Amino acid sequence: MKKFGVIIVLMMGMFSVLSAQENKVYSGYKELVAAVKQEIDELDAEGFHEQYVEGLKSRKPGYILIDVRTEDEYRDGHIPGAYLVQRGVLESHIEKETVWEGFHNALPKKTDTIILYCRSGSRSALAAKSLNMLGYEHVYSLNGGWKAWHEAYPKLERF
Repeated sequence: MKKFGVIIVLMMGMFSVLSAQENKVYSGYKELVAAVKQEIDELDAEGFHEQYVEGLKSRKPGYILIDVRTEDEYRDGHIPGAYLVQRGVLESHIEKETVWEGFHNALPKKTDTIILYCRSGSRSALAAKSLNMLGYEHVYSLNGGWKAWHEAYPKLERF
């Protein structure tokens, strides 16, 4: 009986911690992004480039690069091989076969490596958190986004 009481107390404690985390209110966008960045995996431009060369450039299955910026931003310049899936529709479009058929790519699997980027790394961090919550296991956000990548690799050609 004593063990049962201890288990109940522990469960109530875990519930309290989880409830407190769910109800966290942030002072603004920057604080929210900073908190999310503590919970996700990020790649710097060099780490991204290694992943890019290894998987994306060689077109190995299971590597997907997604630009979550707007269509205008994408048109102004994007990383070769990136699919445009804007931040506002990512969660619904990631699982839509018709979207990926339009890209001539298979629907992403929960075990695929998915690398997200935006202009500076904030929208992609939030997007990475969303995909993690949807059960995608290997999701990365490009820290510094398009700006950091373009600064480091301005002349990279389309593959």
